Amino acid sequence: MKAKIAPLILLTLLLSAAAYPQGINGAYHSYLELEADMFALQHRYPDIVKVFDIGDSLEKRNLYAMKISDNVLVEEDEPEVLFLGCHHAREWISVEVPFLMGKYLAENYAADPAVRRFVDQSEIWIVPLVNPDGLEYTIHGYRLWRKNRRDNGGGDYGVDLNRNYGYKWGVDNLGSSANPASEVYRGSAPFSEPETRAVRDLYLKKNFQALVSFHSYSQVILYPWGYTKQPPDGAATLKEIAAEMSARIQAVNGRLYEYGQSGDALYLTNGDVTDWAFAMSGIPAYTIELTPIDWASGGFFNRQEDIDPIFEENLPAMAYLIDRAIRDYRPIGPAAYDLKKRLFKRD
Repeated sequence: MKAKIAPLILLTLLLSAAAYPQGINGAYHSYLELEADMFALQHRYPDIVKVFDIGDSLEKRNLYAMKISDNVLVEEDEPEVLFLGCHHAREWISVEVPFLMGKYLAENYAADPAVRRFVDQSEIWIVPLVNPDGLEYTIHGYRLWRKNRRDNGGGDYGVDLNRNYGYKWGVDNLGSSANPASEVYRGSAPFSEPETRAVRDLYLKKNFQALVSFHSYSQVILYPWGYTKQPPDGAATLKEIAAEMSARIQAVNGRLYEYGQSGDALYLTNGDVTDWAFAMSGIPAYTIELTPIDWASGGFFNRQEDIDPIFEENLPAMAYLIDRAIRDYRPIGPAAYDLKKRLFKRD
């Protein structure tokens, strides 16, 4: 049975929508509104913003990646950073934060020397909406839907896209499920879903030095491994960077984001994107579980007036990660790149 939205939460959403009447989903983006805003940003800043179609969703919606760099049509020998949003359909705020990061960089490039350095010395890639079919279903169907819209047969729908990546996929039934009715159903095989394949293929074409996957709503920063509580090689560096990001968020408004491995700070997962990226390349890879500023309004039901504050508190953490990628950058040689492309097949 589907959970019902409590009357107080529903009233909060209706009042917020009335105050933010920008589109069909208020201040939050629908798929078509996000598509329009991404291309509008490219039109306004064509020298530094380019939108790429990286694949199709299950229901044939385009999956978009936005690249921000000074020579945006050129593949330069620069560090690349990837920000992902909305693996899980009901987590609307996870679309807004990475999109707003792209908007911030584009709009402040001319006037802000720090932003100019980021854009001139790196290539920043943003995929704000990994799960467009699921997002549309939460707007027009069931607000708390999590997965994509795969028809699994027998009346069960959806694959949890953040359990569908190839590293340690299905290693146990604690961090994901083989049951198609489960909220954390991992799919029939690693990368069975076109959405995760699109992210995978983008990743394999690039030399990403850092990755963040945005989610909501636990107010934590998670790093590999997710599938086990055993720390990986390089755990000290992962922890150091997470601590810096947490401190920079806290400096904005005093809000503390705890940090740690998923099994310690939240729960075990397997087949998620951060484990896969770290296994592929050893890069700093994080899940940032965003906060609802007003917890009383319900975890997934962020108020529209909180979109900008949630972005603004995470901006220094994202800026730090880009800066760190620039400072620590080591070009990858052809042999290492070929090895990287083969590694995604390993267990």
